Amino acid sequence: MYRKKHLRRTAALFVCGMLAAHAFAATKPNILFILTDDQRWDTIHALGNRDIRTPNLDRLVERGFRFNNAYCMGSMIAAVCTPGRTMLITGRSLWRIPGNPRAQAAPPGVPLLPALLNDAGYLTFHCGKAGNTCTFGNAAFTINLPTQGRTARSATEHADKAIEFLQHHDGKKPFFIYLAPPVPHDPRVAPTEFVKLYEPATLTLSKNFMPRHPFDNGELHVRDEELAPHPRTPEAMRQHLADYYATISHLDHETGCILDALKERGFADNTLIIYSSDQGLAVGGRHGLMGKQNFYEHVKPPLIFAGPNIPHGQSDALVYLHDLFPTLCDFAGAKTPDMVEGKSLLPIIKGKKSNVRDWLFGAYMDCQRMIRDQRWKLIKYNAGGVKNAQLFDLKHDPDELNNLVADPKHARQFARLEKALADARKEFGDPVDFEKAAPDQPFKTDQGP
Repeated sequence: MYRKKHLRRTAALFVCGMLAAHAFAATKPNILFILTDDQRWDTIHALGNRDIRTPNLDRLVERGFRFNNAYCMGSMIAAVCTPGRTMLITGRSLWRIPGNPRAQAAPPGVPLLPALLNDAGYLTFHCGKAGNTCTFGNAAFTINLPTQGRTARSATEHADKAIEFLQHHDGKKPFFIYLAPPVPHDPRVAPTEFVKLYEPATLTLSKNFMPRHPFDNGELHVRDEELAPHPRTPEAMRQHLADYYATISHLDHETGCILDALKERGFADNTLIIYSSDQGLAVGGRHGLMGKQNFYEHVKPPLIFAGPNIPHGQSDALVYLHDLFPTLCDFAGAKTPDMVEGKSLLPIIKGKKSNVRDWLFGAYMDCQRMIRDQRWKLIKYNAGGVKNAQLFDLKHDPDELNNLVADPKHARQFARLEKALADARKEFGDPVDFEKAAPDQPFKTDQGP
Protein backbone atom coordinates (compact mmCIF):
# COMPACT_ATOMS: atom_id res chain seq x y z
CA MET A 1 0.00 0.00 0.00
CA TYR A 2 1.18 3.52 -0.79
CA ARG A 3 2.70 5.11 2.26
CA LYS A 4 0.18 6.76 4.55
CA LYS A 5 0.21 10.47 5.19
CA HIS A 6 1.31 10.31 8.80
CA LEU A 7 4.50 8.44 7.88
CA ARG A 8 5.74 11.51 6.03
CA ARG A 9 5.87 13.73 9.06
CA THR A 10 9.38 14.22 10.39
CA ALA A 11 10.80 15.06 13.78
CA ALA A 12 10.64 18.73 12.86
CA LEU A 13 6.94 18.75 13.67
CA PHE A 14 7.65 17.57 17.19
CA VAL A 15 10.50 20.04 17.62
CA CYS A 16 8.51 23.03 16.38
CA GLY A 17 5.12 21.80 17.55
CA MET A 18 2.54 24.52 17.49
CA LEU A 19 4.92 27.26 18.68
CA ALA A 20 5.40 28.98 15.36
CA ALA A 21 1.70 29.14 14.61
CA HIS A 22 0.85 30.54 18.03
CA ALA A 23 3.60 33.12 17.63
CA PHE A 24 2.26 34.23 14.27
CA ALA A 25 0.77 37.67 14.80
CA ALA A 26 0.47 38.97 11.27
CA THR A 27 -2.99 39.66 9.90
CA LYS A 28 -2.08 38.81 6.31
CA PRO A 29 -3.07 35.33 5.19
CA ASN A 30 -0.57 32.69 4.26
CA ILE A 31 -1.05 31.63 0.63
CA LEU A 32 -0.67 28.15 -0.83
CA PHE A 33 -0.93 28.19 -4.62
CA ILE A 34 -0.82 24.80 -6.34
CA LEU A 35 -0.49 25.03 -10.12
CA THR A 36 -0.53 21.65 -11.82
CA ASP A 37 0.55 20.91 -15.38
CA ASP A 38 -2.09 20.17 -18.06
CA GLN A 39 -5.05 19.45 -15.77
CA ARG A 40 -8.45 19.85 -17.37
CA TRP A 41 -11.15 21.61 -15.35
CA ASP A 42 -13.48 18.58 -15.16
CA THR A 43 -10.96 16.11 -13.72
CA ILE A 44 -12.30 16.52 -10.18
CA HIS A 45 -15.05 14.25 -8.89
CA ALA A 46 -16.93 17.07 -7.18
CA LEU A 47 -17.09 18.95 -10.48
CA GLY A 48 -19.14 16.19 -12.08
CA ASN A 49 -16.61 13.57 -13.19
CA ARG A 50 -18.01 10.30 -11.89
CA ASP A 51 -15.01 8.24 -12.99
CA ILE A 52 -12.19 10.04 -11.18
CA ARG A 53 -11.31 9.80 -7.47
CA THR A 54 -10.19 13.08 -5.90
CA PRO A 55 -11.39 13.16 -2.27
CA ASN A 56 -9.08 15.97 -1.15
CA LEU A 57 -9.85 18.25 -4.08
CA ASP A 58 -13.53 17.44 -3.56
CA ARG A 59 -13.30 18.86 -0.05
CA LEU A 60 -11.73 22.05 -1.39
CA VAL A 61 -14.60 22.39 -3.88
CA GLU A 62 -17.21 21.65 -1.22
CA ARG A 63 -15.95 24.38 1.13
CA GLY A 64 -14.49 26.80 -1.38
CA PHE A 65 -15.29 29.08 -4.30
CA ARG A 66 -14.72 27.99 -7.88
CA PHE A 67 -14.53 29.72 -11.23
CA ASN A 68 -16.04 27.69 -14.06
CA ASN A 69 -14.64 29.70 -16.96
CA ALA A 70 -10.93 30.23 -16.39
CA TYR A 71 -8.64 30.38 -19.42
CA CYS A 72 -5.03 30.73 -20.34
CA MET A 73 -5.07 33.45 -23.04
CA GLY A 74 -3.01 31.29 -25.40
CA SER A 75 0.46 30.91 -26.79
CA MET A 76 2.82 31.89 -29.59
CA ILE A 77 4.61 28.52 -29.30
CA ALA A 78 3.46 24.90 -29.06
CA ALA A 79 4.55 24.72 -25.40
CA VAL A 80 1.57 26.66 -24.08
CA CYS A 81 2.92 26.28 -20.54
CA THR A 82 5.72 28.82 -21.06
CA PRO A 83 3.75 31.94 -22.01
CA GLY A 84 0.90 30.84 -19.74
CA ARG A 85 3.08 30.75 -16.64
CA THR A 86 4.82 33.96 -17.69
CA MET A 87 1.51 35.77 -18.05
CA LEU A 88 0.53 34.55 -14.61
CA ILE A 89 3.71 35.70 -12.85
CA THR A 90 3.86 39.08 -14.66
CA GLY A 91 0.15 39.84 -14.91
CA ARG A 92 0.64 40.76 -18.56
CA SER A 93 -1.22 39.57 -21.66
CA LEU A 94 0.15 37.29 -24.36
CA TRP A 95 2.04 39.74 -26.58
CA ARG A 96 3.13 42.03 -23.72
CA ILE A 97 5.09 39.52 -21.69
CA PRO A 98 8.89 39.62 -22.09
CA GLY A 99 10.16 38.01 -25.26
CA ASN A 100 12.34 35.43 -23.54
CA PRO A 101 10.65 33.94 -20.43
CA ARG A 102 13.58 31.56 -20.00
CA ALA A 103 16.08 34.39 -19.47
CA GLN A 104 17.81 34.38 -16.11
CA ALA A 105 17.00 38.03 -15.36
CA ALA A 106 13.78 39.95 -15.87
CA PRO A 107 13.81 42.89 -18.25
CA PRO A 108 13.71 46.27 -16.45
CA GLY A 109 10.28 47.43 -15.42
CA VAL A 110 8.54 44.04 -15.63
CA PRO A 111 6.37 43.46 -12.53
CA LEU A 112 6.92 40.11 -10.83
CA LEU A 113 4.40 38.64 -8.40
CA PRO A 114 6.97 37.10 -6.01
CA ALA A 115 8.94 40.35 -5.86
CA LEU A 116 5.82 42.28 -4.86
CA LEU A 117 4.97 39.70 -2.20
CA ASN A 118 8.54 39.79 -0.90
CA ASP A 119 8.15 43.55 -0.49
CA ALA A 120 4.78 43.03 1.21
CA GLY A 121 6.47 41.03 3.96
CA TYR A 122 5.95 37.50 2.69
CA LEU A 123 8.45 34.67 2.73
CA THR A 124 8.09 33.32 -0.81
CA PHE A 125 8.77 29.72 -1.85
CA HIS A 126 8.66 28.10 -5.28
CA CYS A 127 9.17 24.48 -6.23
CA GLY A 128 8.39 23.40 -9.77
CA LYS A 129 9.58 22.37 -13.16
CA ALA A 130 12.60 24.17 -14.58
CA GLY A 131 11.57 23.85 -18.23
CA ASN A 132 8.71 25.57 -20.08
CA THR A 133 8.23 28.12 -17.32
CA CYS A 134 9.13 31.71 -16.46
CA THR A 135 12.71 31.27 -15.28
CA PHE A 136 13.34 34.86 -14.24
CA GLY A 137 10.00 35.02 -12.42
CA ASN A 138 10.75 31.89 -10.40
CA ALA A 139 14.20 33.27 -9.55
CA ALA A 140 12.53 36.17 -7.72
CA PHE A 141 11.24 33.86 -4.97
CA THR A 142 13.13 33.92 -1.68
CA ILE A 143 13.44 30.14 -1.98
CA ASN A 144 13.45 28.72 -5.51
CA LEU A 145 13.73 24.96 -6.06
CA PRO A 146 13.58 24.17 -9.79
CA THR A 147 13.12 20.50 -10.66
CA GLN A 148 13.89 18.37 -13.71
CA GLY A 149 11.97 15.62 -15.45
CA ARG A 150 8.88 13.60 -14.56
CA THR A 151 8.61 10.25 -12.81
CA ALA A 152 5.90 8.31 -10.99
CA ARG A 153 7.08 10.05 -7.81
CA SER A 154 7.08 13.64 -9.10
CA ALA A 155 3.93 14.66 -7.24
CA THR A 156 5.30 13.16 -4.02
CA GLU A 157 8.70 14.79 -4.38
CA HIS A 158 7.18 18.23 -4.89
CA ALA A 159 4.75 17.82 -2.02
CA ASP A 160 7.64 16.73 0.22
CA LYS A 161 9.46 20.00 -0.51
CA ALA A 162 6.40 22.03 0.43
CA ILE A 163 5.86 20.01 3.60
CA GLU A 164 9.51 20.40 4.57
CA PHE A 165 9.17 24.16 4.15
CA LEU A 166 6.06 24.18 6.36
CA GLN A 167 7.74 22.08 9.01
CA HIS A 168 10.59 24.56 9.36
CA HIS A 169 8.67 27.81 8.90
CA ASP A 170 8.90 29.85 12.11
CA GLY A 171 5.72 31.84 11.51
CA LYS A 172 7.39 35.24 11.84
CA LYS A 173 6.29 36.12 8.31
CA PRO A 174 3.30 35.02 6.28
CA PHE A 175 4.30 32.63 3.52
CA PHE A 176 3.49 32.36 -0.17
CA ILE A 177 4.04 28.85 -1.52
CA TYR A 178 3.92 28.43 -5.29
CA LEU A 179 4.01 24.68 -5.88
CA ALA A 180 4.11 23.67 -9.54
CA PRO A 181 4.42 19.87 -9.89
CA PRO A 182 5.03 18.78 -13.52
CA VAL A 183 2.01 16.46 -13.63
CA PRO A 184 -0.44 15.27 -14.99
CA HIS A 185 1.56 16.26 -18.08
CA ASP A 186 2.78 13.28 -20.08
CA PRO A 187 4.43 10.87 -19.62
CA ARG A 188 1.47 10.17 -17.37
CA VAL A 189 2.91 7.81 -14.77
CA ALA A 190 1.90 7.26 -11.16
CA PRO A 191 2.55 4.83 -8.29
CA THR A 192 0.91 1.43 -8.72
CA GLU A 193 -1.73 2.08 -6.08
CA PHE A 194 -3.21 4.89 -8.16
CA VAL A 195 -2.85 3.08 -11.49
CA LYS A 196 -4.93 0.24 -10.05
CA LEU A 197 -7.81 2.62 -9.33
CA TYR A 198 -8.75 2.75 -13.01
CA GLU A 199 -9.81 0.02 -15.38
CA PRO A 200 -9.71 1.58 -18.87
CA ALA A 201 -12.67 -0.39 -20.23
CA THR A 202 -15.00 1.13 -17.60
CA LEU A 203 -14.16 4.76 -18.27
CA THR A 204 -16.56 7.11 -20.00
CA LEU A 205 -15.54 8.90 -23.18
CA SER A 206 -16.83 12.43 -23.60
CA LYS A 207 -19.83 13.19 -25.79
CA ASN A 208 -17.54 15.01 -28.19
CA PHE A 209 -15.17 12.09 -28.73
CA MET A 210 -14.26 11.88 -32.42
CA PRO A 211 -11.82 9.67 -34.33
CA ARG A 212 -10.47 12.75 -36.13
CA HIS A 213 -10.80 16.48 -35.98
CA PRO A 214 -13.20 17.51 -38.77
CA PHE A 215 -10.69 19.82 -40.51
CA ASP A 216 -7.11 21.06 -40.29
CA ASN A 217 -6.84 23.40 -37.32
CA GLY A 218 -3.24 24.27 -38.15
CA GLU A 219 -1.72 22.05 -35.44
CA LEU A 220 -2.96 18.50 -35.91
CA HIS A 221 0.50 16.92 -35.78
CA VAL A 222 2.18 18.82 -32.95
CA ARG A 223 3.91 16.58 -30.37
CA ASP A 224 0.87 16.37 -28.08
CA GLU A 225 -1.28 15.07 -30.94
CA GLU A 226 1.24 12.34 -31.80
CA LEU A 227 0.97 10.70 -28.36
CA ALA A 228 -1.80 8.50 -29.74
CA PRO A 229 -2.43 7.04 -33.21
CA HIS A 230 -4.74 8.59 -35.82
CA PRO A 231 -7.62 7.94 -36.08
CA ARG A 232 -8.39 7.86 -32.35
CA THR A 233 -9.92 4.63 -31.11
CA PRO A 234 -12.10 4.30 -28.00
CA GLU A 235 -9.75 1.67 -26.56
CA ALA A 236 -6.65 3.86 -26.90
CA MET A 237 -8.44 6.92 -25.57
CA ARG A 238 -9.71 5.06 -22.51
CA GLN A 239 -6.17 3.92 -21.73
CA HIS A 240 -4.93 7.51 -21.97
CA LEU A 241 -7.74 8.61 -19.67
CA ALA A 242 -6.85 5.89 -17.15
CA ASP A 243 -3.23 7.07 -17.08
CA TYR A 244 -4.34 10.71 -16.82
CA TYR A 245 -6.73 10.02 -13.97
CA ALA A 246 -4.13 7.97 -12.08
CA THR A 247 -1.68 10.87 -12.05
CA ILE A 248 -4.44 13.24 -10.89
CA SER A 249 -5.47 10.89 -8.08
CA HIS A 250 -1.81 10.81 -7.04
CA LEU A 251 -1.78 14.63 -7.11
CA ASP A 252 -4.93 14.64 -5.02
CA HIS A 253 -3.32 12.39 -2.41
CA GLU A 254 -0.26 14.63 -2.18
CA THR A 255 -2.45 17.72 -1.93
CA GLY A 256 -4.09 16.06 1.04
CA CYS A 257 -0.68 15.52 2.61
CA ILE A 258 0.12 19.22 2.28
CA LEU A 259 -3.25 20.19 3.76
CA ASP A 260 -2.56 17.84 6.68
CA ALA A 261 0.78 19.54 7.27
CA LEU A 262 -0.91 22.96 7.29
CA LYS A 263 -3.34 21.72 9.91
CA GLU A 264 -0.68 20.05 12.05
CA ARG A 265 1.40 23.24 12.12
CA GLY A 266 -1.62 25.34 13.02
CA PHE A 267 -1.51 27.31 9.78
CA ALA A 268 -4.75 26.01 8.23
CA ASP A 269 -7.06 28.66 9.68
CA ASN A 270 -4.98 31.49 8.21
CA THR A 271 -4.01 30.01 4.84
CA LEU A 272 -5.64 30.85 1.53
CA ILE A 273 -5.50 27.87 -0.83
CA ILE A 274 -5.67 28.31 -4.59
CA TYR A 275 -5.72 25.24 -6.81
CA SER A 276 -5.44 25.53 -10.58
CA SER A 277 -3.46 24.42 -13.63
CA ASP A 278 -1.68 26.18 -16.48
CA GLN A 279 -4.32 24.90 -18.92
CA GLY A 280 -6.38 21.83 -19.67
CA LEU A 281 -6.10 19.58 -22.69
CA ALA A 282 -8.14 17.28 -24.90
CA VAL A 283 -6.70 13.93 -23.79
CA GLY A 284 -9.31 11.26 -24.47
CA GLY A 285 -10.05 12.22 -28.07
CA ARG A 286 -12.25 15.24 -27.50
CA HIS A 287 -12.96 16.58 -30.98
CA GLY A 288 -10.41 14.02 -32.17
CA LEU A 289 -7.64 15.80 -30.26
CA MET A 290 -5.20 15.06 -27.44
CA GLY A 291 -3.42 18.33 -26.69
CA LYS A 292 -3.83 21.91 -25.56
CA GLN A 293 -3.16 23.66 -28.86
CA ASN A 294 -6.81 24.57 -29.46
CA PHE A 295 -9.68 26.60 -27.97
CA TYR A 296 -12.43 24.13 -27.19
CA GLU A 297 -13.80 24.21 -23.64
CA HIS A 298 -11.55 21.33 -22.60
CA VAL A 299 -8.57 23.70 -22.48
CA LYS A 300 -10.01 25.31 -19.34
CA PRO A 301 -8.23 24.45 -16.05
CA PRO A 302 -9.88 24.23 -12.62
CA LEU A 303 -9.67 27.36 -10.46
CA ILE A 304 -10.61 26.90 -6.81
CA PHE A 305 -10.18 29.22 -3.82
CA ALA A 306 -10.58 27.95 -0.24
CA GLY A 307 -9.60 29.23 3.17
CA PRO A 308 -10.40 32.01 5.64
CA ASN A 309 -13.29 34.27 4.63
CA ILE A 310 -13.75 32.45 1.32
CA PRO A 311 -17.46 31.72 0.87
CA HIS A 312 -18.72 28.51 -0.62
CA GLY A 313 -19.91 29.21 -4.14
CA GLN A 314 -19.11 29.40 -7.81
CA SER A 315 -19.00 31.86 -10.66
CA ASP A 316 -19.39 31.63 -14.43
CA ALA A 317 -17.45 34.89 -14.84
CA LEU A 318 -14.97 34.94 -17.73
CA VAL A 319 -11.48 35.05 -16.24
CA TYR A 320 -7.87 34.69 -17.32
CA LEU A 321 -5.28 32.91 -15.23
CA HIS A 322 -3.23 36.10 -15.16
CA ASP A 323 -6.10 37.65 -13.18
CA LEU A 324 -4.50 35.78 -10.29
CA PHE A 325 -1.71 38.39 -10.16
CA PRO A 326 -3.88 41.30 -8.94
CA THR A 327 -6.10 38.91 -6.97
CA LEU A 328 -3.13 37.70 -4.93
CA CYS A 329 -1.91 41.27 -4.50
CA ASP A 330 -5.31 42.16 -3.03
CA PHE A 331 -5.23 39.24 -0.61
CA ALA A 332 -1.66 40.12 0.42
CA GLY A 333 -2.28 43.83 0.79
CA ALA A 334 0.19 44.69 -1.99
CA LYS A 335 -0.46 47.41 -4.56
CA THR A 336 -0.95 46.07 -8.05
CA PRO A 337 1.31 47.87 -10.57
CA ASP A 338 -0.51 49.94 -13.17
CA MET A 339 0.98 47.96 -16.05
CA VAL A 340 -0.61 44.70 -14.85
CA GLU A 341 -3.46 43.79 -17.22
CA GLY A 342 -5.21 41.14 -15.12
CA LYS A 343 -8.27 42.05 -13.08
CA SER A 344 -8.71 41.12 -9.43
CA LEU A 345 -11.24 38.36 -8.80
CA LEU A 346 -11.69 39.29 -5.16
CA PRO A 347 -14.84 41.38 -5.81
CA ILE A 348 -16.46 38.34 -7.44
CA ILE A 349 -15.49 36.05 -4.55
CA LYS A 350 -16.90 38.58 -2.07
CA GLY A 351 -20.13 38.90 -4.04
CA LYS A 352 -19.62 42.56 -4.94
CA LYS A 353 -19.40 41.91 -8.70
CA SER A 354 -20.71 39.22 -11.01
CA ASN A 355 -17.95 39.62 -13.62
CA VAL A 356 -14.80 41.55 -14.49
CA ARG A 357 -15.15 41.49 -18.31
CA ASP A 358 -17.78 40.84 -20.95
CA TRP A 359 -15.72 38.61 -23.23
CA LEU A 360 -12.54 36.54 -23.41
CA PHE A 361 -10.00 36.46 -26.22
CA GLY A 362 -7.62 33.65 -27.10
CA ALA A 363 -4.83 33.22 -29.64
CA TYR A 364 -2.69 30.27 -30.65
CA MET A 365 0.33 30.92 -32.88
CA ASP A 366 -0.67 32.19 -36.33
CA CYS A 367 -3.44 29.66 -36.96
CA GLN A 368 -6.22 30.08 -34.35
CA ARG A 369 -8.14 32.96 -32.76
CA MET A 370 -11.06 32.75 -30.33
CA ILE A 371 -13.57 35.09 -28.72
CA ARG A 372 -16.37 34.15 -26.36
CA ASP A 373 -18.94 35.81 -24.14
CA GLN A 374 -21.19 34.22 -21.55
CA ARG A 375 -23.12 32.27 -24.19
CA TRP A 376 -21.46 32.37 -27.60
CA LYS A 377 -18.03 31.35 -28.84
CA LEU A 378 -16.37 32.01 -32.19
CA ILE A 379 -13.17 30.19 -33.22
CA LYS A 380 -11.44 31.12 -36.47
CA TYR A 381 -8.71 29.08 -38.13
CA ASN A 382 -6.12 29.84 -40.78
CA ALA A 383 -4.15 26.69 -41.54
CA GLY A 384 -1.68 27.76 -44.17
CA GLY A 385 -4.27 29.86 -45.94
CA VAL A 386 -7.12 27.35 -45.55
CA LYS A 387 -9.67 29.12 -43.37
CA ASN A 388 -12.43 27.73 -41.21
CA ALA A 389 -14.76 29.10 -38.56
CA GLN A 390 -16.91 27.64 -35.78
CA LEU A 391 -19.76 29.29 -33.90
CA PHE A 392 -21.06 27.55 -30.77
CA ASP A 393 -24.00 28.28 -28.51
CA LEU A 394 -22.43 27.16 -25.24
CA LYS A 395 -25.70 27.49 -23.32
CA HIS A 396 -27.40 24.79 -25.37
CA ASP A 397 -24.30 23.01 -26.69
CA PRO A 398 -21.62 22.85 -23.96
CA ASP A 399 -19.85 20.01 -25.76
CA GLU A 400 -19.44 22.17 -28.89
CA LEU A 401 -20.91 19.64 -31.28
CA ASN A 402 -23.18 21.85 -33.36
CA ASN A 403 -21.33 24.41 -35.49
CA LEU A 404 -23.83 27.19 -36.21
CA VAL A 405 -21.61 29.35 -38.38
CA ALA A 406 -23.53 28.53 -41.57
CA ASP A 407 -26.99 28.92 -40.01
CA PRO A 408 -28.55 32.16 -41.30
CA LYS A 409 -30.54 32.43 -38.07
CA HIS A 410 -27.27 33.14 -36.27
CA ALA A 411 -25.70 35.46 -38.83
CA ARG A 412 -26.04 38.42 -36.48
CA GLN A 413 -24.21 36.56 -33.71
CA PHE A 414 -21.45 35.62 -36.13
CA ALA A 415 -21.06 39.23 -37.31
CA ARG A 416 -21.13 40.55 -33.75
CA LEU A 417 -18.41 38.17 -32.60
CA GLU A 418 -16.33 38.78 -35.69
CA LYS A 419 -16.26 42.48 -34.82
CA ALA A 420 -15.52 41.72 -31.17
CA LEU A 421 -12.66 39.47 -32.26
CA ALA A 422 -11.21 42.16 -34.50
CA ASP A 423 -11.46 44.68 -31.65
CA ALA A 424 -9.80 42.26 -29.23
CA ARG A 425 -6.92 41.57 -31.59
CA LYS A 426 -6.33 45.30 -31.85
CA GLU A 427 -6.62 45.85 -28.08
CA PHE A 428 -4.08 43.15 -27.23
CA GLY A 429 -1.66 43.99 -30.02
CA ASP A 430 -2.00 40.82 -32.09
CA PRO A 431 1.04 40.92 -34.41
CA VAL A 432 -0.32 38.35 -36.88
CA ASP A 433 -2.12 39.52 -40.01
CA PHE A 434 -4.57 36.71 -39.37
CA GLU A 435 -7.41 37.75 -41.67
CA LYS A 436 -5.26 38.65 -44.67
CA ALA A 437 -2.93 35.66 -44.77
CA ALA A 438 -4.90 34.42 -47.78
CA PRO A 439 -7.25 37.22 -48.85
CA ASP A 440 -8.76 35.17 -51.67
CA GLN A 441 -9.89 32.50 -49.20
CA PRO A 442 -13.03 33.40 -47.21
CA PHE A 443 -13.58 31.63 -43.92
CA LYS A 444 -15.51 28.44 -44.64
CA THR A 445 -18.98 28.28 -43.19
CA ASP A 446 -19.91 24.74 -44.19
CA GLN A 447 -17.78 22.74 -41.77
CA GLY A 448 -19.05 20.12 -39.37
CA PRO A 449 -18.42 20.12 -35.65
